[in-house]
Amino acid sequence: MKSFRSLFYRPSAPTVVALGCFDGVHLGHSAVVKEAVSVAKQKGFSSLVWTFEEPVKNFFAPGSVPLITTPEEKKHQLCKLGVDLLVCGRFDPQVASLSPEDFFEKILVEQLEARHIVCGFNYSFGQGGKGDVALLRKLCEKADIGLSVIPPISLEGVEVSSTQIRYAVEEGRMEDAARLLGRPYALRTIVIDGQKLGRRLGFPTVNQVFRRGALVPKKGVYVTRVRMCGKQKYGVTNVGVRPTVGGSLLCAETHIFDFEGDLYGKTVTVEFLHFLRPETKFDSVELLSEQVHRDMENAKTFLHKKTF
Repeated sequence: MKSFRSLFYRPSAPTVVALGCFDGVHLGHSAVVKEAVSVAKQKGFSSLVWTFEEPVKNFFAPGSVPLITTPEEKKHQLCKLGVDLLVCGRFDPQVASLSPEDFFEKILVEQLEARHIVCGFNYSFGQGGKGDVALLRKLCEKADIGLSVIPPISLEGVEVSSTQIRYAVEEGRMEDAARLLGRPYALRTIVIDGQKLGRRLGFPTVNQVFRRGALVPKKGVYVTRVRMCGKQKYGVTNVGVRPTVGGSLLCAETHIFDFEGDLYGKTVTVEFLHFLRPETKFDSVELLSEQVHRDMENAKTFLHKKTF
């Protein structure tokens, strides 16, 4: 997959375009993209995803919508779906000022040479989001461009959406989030140096901070799966500020089972599988140590009963 950060990239040949924000690249998003890839193969065109780095609301109110995936993770997930071209840039005043009709004509027809368009049932476009699927259908018919509209996807009575995933993660409902995403919610960042308290207490940890604007899980202790350096391990992760030792920096602190090594400066992916308990302030580090060891045992019991 080739990717471009300019929203005004011009492909060299006609395309099948998938439209949407795709924050999370959840099951609904995957259905849109897979349809675009399939149609492109049938018609002999390139599949192209045209999207933004962040939800449009963040352009008008920065940070108002926490990001489920970073632009890098979004790119990684879209690549796995077989996309040929990814155009992912920042929503800007030039794009914001385009009427629905101008967006269709100038971006989709003239710039991207779209021969077929794929979007979700609730897709909106153009200045103020005034364009909807009904208008897009009329414009496509007039321009003799194909259109596929993907209907909503529901699991156990819950519609798959980025909003529902954010609710689940913020409430610590990681199994629900994983069902809607099609994979566990994950934190993928560089490991930073910490206070090394865990090492002194007998359970060394790796420390990661959440990027600005990222979706942060409910504070507490989780069963996690850790991917690093081509390996996969399991562990327990505390999300919080470490109140027992007077901490203030919100971070994820993970003890990895059956692992010895230095991961400082390396990129590690921590997948959140199950919420164990809320973050708690203990009266002493000794009591904290005792609880962490209980957390480790509870995590191993959970993992013994599950297959991932």
